[in-house]
Amino acid sequence: MPKPRELAVSILTKIEKGSYGNLLLSQYLTPDITQKDRALITELVNGVVQNLLRIDYIISQFSKIHPSKMSPDVRNALRISVYQIFFLDRVPEFAAVNESVNIVKKFSGAKAANFTNAVLRNIIRNKDNISYPDRDKNFEEYLSVYYSFPSWLVKRWVDLFGKSFTESLCISLNERPKLCVRVNTLLTTRERLENRFRAEGVLTAPGLFCDEALYILSSPPITTLESFKEGLFIPQDESSIIASLATGVKSGEKILDAAAAPGGKATHMAALMQNKGEIIAWDVHPHRVQLIKENCRRLKVDIVKPEVKDAKVFDENLVDTFDKVIIDAPCSGTGVIRRKPDIKWSKKPEDIISLKSEQEKILNTCSCYVKPNGILVYSTCSIDPEENEKNIEAFLAKNDSFVYDDLRNYVPKELHESLENHCGYLTLYPNLHGTDGFFIARLKKVKPLR
Repeated sequence: MPKPRELAVSILTKIEKGSYGNLLLSQYLTPDITQKDRALITELVNGVVQNLLRIDYIISQFSKIHPSKMSPDVRNALRISVYQIFFLDRVPEFAAVNESVNIVKKFSGAKAANFTNAVLRNIIRNKDNISYPDRDKNFEEYLSVYYSFPSWLVKRWVDLFGKSFTESLCISLNERPKLCVRVNTLLTTRERLENRFRAEGVLTAPGLFCDEALYILSSPPITTLESFKEGLFIPQDESSIIASLATGVKSGEKILDAAAAPGGKATHMAALMQNKGEIIAWDVHPHRVQLIKENCRRLKVDIVKPEVKDAKVFDENLVDTFDKVIIDAPCSGTGVIRRKPDIKWSKKPEDIISLKSEQEKILNTCSCYVKPNGILVYSTCSIDPEENEKNIEAFLAKNDSFVYDDLRNYVPKELHESLENHCGYLTLYPNLHGTDGFFIARLKKVKPLR
């Protein structure tokens, strides 16, 4: 079996080729790997991806060969060492260097290993004298390098939010978030689940805003817990919990969740409805619909009906059918970078434009399915106004059948001061609210569509 650092190098190399880090970690972190090694591999992979630009900037100061010109095993072996040297105080520097040198020697030979050793030793000798772009002369370049965000994204955020907020946002998105879980109130209460967690060796903290939320501070792998197998909880960020609360669903209603996988919101709404009514849950990918089915079975949810369906394709038979429709639209994911750091490097400026077009199609199509006096909730895990409030404003400008509906009756009162004047939408930011970045808008259909 490969050693943890060797496995981390392999995963990083596959990420460079376009694979998703979270999926690779799930694939490679098999049950036969110890919990300690699983934690180290996860830390190294996510840490390198999170801090990639800064790490390469450091390496380039001590290597005549730029990291982009190195072989993948040398490049990523150097990266995991630099990450450990600068970001992990608990790892001895000699251990970080020796492991990487051995990995390179195994895959690329003695000459490459000697090069790796020389670069790393030089970095250690000069670690207190690393230079970064001048913060005063070029603030955006400094933010980009020091916090490792692509320059186009930093510039966009500075233009949108200002310098101070952008730096705060970058810091927050580089922090490793605690795992949030939602109590399955169909089967238990928060108090009973907390007691069960204690018996299973799980340490928790209460949610920031929602009674249903608990943060896992330390735990064995959660899927190994009997409480997980019994369906007493599901991993779900508090921002997503707030989005399903915003629908205001009631027992007996007919609901459409137009982009439902893996089923967090659908199963939450089912619990809020006391498993009475009907929730149609769509996803365009069959394997993701299977995830919805699996979560429903585990959580003992009966009223969710998962279907493979493209929410952009209009279905005349569904016009004026649903009491509530919730759209968690495909988006850039800029609000969840702290959970999926490879989003930093996989997204491009043009993606926001193409995603905006897709979001508009889903919004225009699924709005037709809302009954008169029904509710439409639109959400994304993006913090970009183009994908969020600008989409909603454009939609309302073309659709006088819908108006903003007051969110204050549905979201926790601690968030009321974050609502816009009309109280129709809410943007959550990691640096302000401690949750994932998320946008939630609530609209009411006041008259039939023309």
